[in-house]
Amino acid sequence: MKTLLVLVAALLLQPGFAFAHGDDKPKHGGIMGRGDDTVTVEFVYQNGIVTVYVEDHDSATPIPAEKLKGAWLSVQGSGRLAQQAKLIPAGANKLTAEGLAPRVGDRLSARLILPNGMETWSIVTFREAASRR
Repeated sequence: MKTLLVLVAALLLQPGFAFAHGDDKPKHGGIMGRGDDTVTVEFVYQNGIVTVYVEDHDSATPIPAEKLKGAWLSVQGSGRLAQQAKLIPAGANKLTAEGLAPRVGDRLSARLILPNGMETWSIVTFREAASRR
């Protein structure tokens, strides 16, 4: 029994080991972000615009974009400088950022300040599925 507990503890402490907090399905053809369990975030890239959709994770209720106290998006990729942009409310629970050029394999990170003042984040690795044509 002690050996099993040590094995479980070792697995939990491994870098990169993560638990899925649900199999959230994209509603807009994008990629579901991972972060804390406060919000569910979907990232979509289309025609040079990154769109982020935000919902309360527990209730799946959309969080009105205009009620967020702040929102930023960063794109980081190997061998180039990080890109950052402010996410702008674009109706309902939708925020957008222009002028970013993510490449397959880049890390997109959304930092959000919720209406209650709590800061949260969500990250994805950009892949073709994040693009809508």
